[in-house]
Amino acid sequence: MKWWEDICTGCGLCCHQKTRIGRRCYLLDLDGRCGHLGDDGRCLVYDKRFSVCPSCRKMTLPRAMFASWLPPSCAYVAWAKRHHIRFAPDCEWVFSSGSGM
Repeated sequence: MKWWEDICTGCGLCCHQKTRIGRRCYLLDLDGRCGHLGDDGRCLVYDKRFSVCPSCRKMTLPRAMFASWLPPSCAYVAWAKRHHIRFAPDCEWVFSSGSGM
């Protein structure tokens, strides 16, 4: 499904540690950034990321529909919203001051 992979803009926000407390999602950058992200925030091992990085999660249609840990700027979230199939509860995103975002 190359078309599905092509949706990703490579923003790298899914490659940071996140936690949810109530309705707030916190993006933490306390050594939680994936070591395979380049300075530009893009994955350096994208084509082999699942074999190189065991914590890398494959983006699937159900995740795009239901995963509240995906930020609203995620291209998969935007795609699901455009197709009226985004069912995850709204989450107020808070970026840690050290994340530089």
